[in-house]
Amino acid sequence: MNVSSVPAPGNGTAVATAVADPGVRIRPPVVDACSLVYDDAGWRAYLNRLGENAPEYLDVFSASFCRYFGASHTAYRDALAARRQDAIDVLLAPDRPPFDLAGHLADRERQGVTGEFAMGSAERLPDGRTVNEWLLETVRDVRDRIHVWAGISLRDPAAALRELERSLAAGATGLCVIPFLDGTDPADPRFAPVWDAAAAARLPVWLHTGHHFARSHPSGLGSWRTVEALAGRHRELLLVAGHAGWPDVQEMLLTAARHPGVFLEFSSHRPRHMTKPGSGWEPLLHHARGMARDRVLFGTSTWVNPGPTGPLADELAALPLPADVVAAWLSGNAEALVARAAGTHRG
Repeated sequence: MNVSSVPAPGNGTAVATAVADPGVRIRPPVVDACSLVYDDAGWRAYLNRLGENAPEYLDVFSASFCRYFGASHTAYRDALAARRQDAIDVLLAPDRPPFDLAGHLADRERQGVTGEFAMGSAERLPDGRTVNEWLLETVRDVRDRIHVWAGISLRDPAAALRELERSLAAGATGLCVIPFLDGTDPADPRFAPVWDAAAAARLPVWLHTGHHFARSHPSGLGSWRTVEALAGRHRELLLVAGHAGWPDVQEMLLTAARHPGVFLEFSSHRPRHMTKPGSGWEPLLHHARGMARDRVLFGTSTWVNPGPTGPLADELAALPLPADVVAAWLSGNAEALVARAAGTHRG
């Protein structure tokens, strides 16, 4: 199927609309529910956090990192074999152009992206600010397009709660938690005050779920069982299961069916592979017209599949799905989540 990269007019729930050629349809707008918006200092903080807590990622995804940053794979691999910082220096070369917010937004517009959930972190930058603070300040005037989901670490429950409160006061509209980087179980009762605060403020939480490569931490951190436990104890909490809990997609989908505040987001997985036998995505496609229709969000993870967002959205639009499902997954459900989160006064 030939799908145009031009976004359809109206909101994200509008179905793809036929144009002059009946074989062509306009792709609906896109909301990227897992986006990374950093300058080089932010990227360095991100890569160092991976290297310190899950160094396997710098190895397993070496090709993806090099494609995204436009670096030599051979130079990166040689540097990584010697010292992590040298490898990061290869990616973040001194002659890289500085981050340009206007250029970023223009590219988003070209790709048909009308909004994105930008994931932050509590890591400190050289100037003393956290990545969350830098992100909130940088996008202050465009928060209708870039929604900041502040990153928090669960290693220290009290610190996590303080970061949540600071970020909320500064304008964050969601949270981001990556259990395998913290080595903690989000369902541990010690973190209940964090989830209660998020629920009270109607801050959706993007939670890394499913498979990860950190060999020093168990694979069960952030499983569908984690989501089930959190959703059961904190009934008002809005949870976005990052990467949809793959490979346990069916279990995560059934969890969402039981809890109205649970959504699935499939960033880092390419839609074009979903129809392949054994992909693990069969349950999502099987239930697309039913319980999955209003619970699935589109995301990219930015660097995992380097390249423009538009072609990834086109891959989703090319799947054997009804036009209304494609529109809901690309943006309609994300827009509904934003509206739902904003429906309660934050205090």
